[in-house]
Amino acid sequence: MGEVHVQILVINPKTGARSEPLAALADPGATLTVVPKPLLQSLGIQPLRAVSLLLADDRHVQRDIGEGAVQINGESTPCRVVFGETEDAPLLGLTVLEQLCLAVDPVQRRLIPSEFLLY
Repeated sequence: MGEVHVQILVINPKTGARSEPLAALADPGATLTVVPKPLLQSLGIQPLRAVSLLLADDRHVQRDIGEGAVQINGESTPCRVVFGETEDAPLLGLTVLEQLCLAVDPVQRRLIPSEFLLY
């Protein structure tokens, strides 16, 4: 089993500005999607507020979040994005995966179609 890296586009939903493709680790253990702060700033995405985030090693860090959209394989969804610092890897979080009806296949190292759940 291994990591699943995917190409995403980040979009400013207010202006339509789009990023170049960005390689992100698909991480269903992360709630939100993390994008480098300079990229979000270059798209004109503004921070809404700072939040506390719990990391895998049980540390808490403060990061800004903003409103963006993420596109994978031609389909996009609005989402909250974390303004990643230099030490933060780009991550594709569970919220976007679920909104786009995608799941992580760690054996084949790819995203696969999923189902929306209503229970």
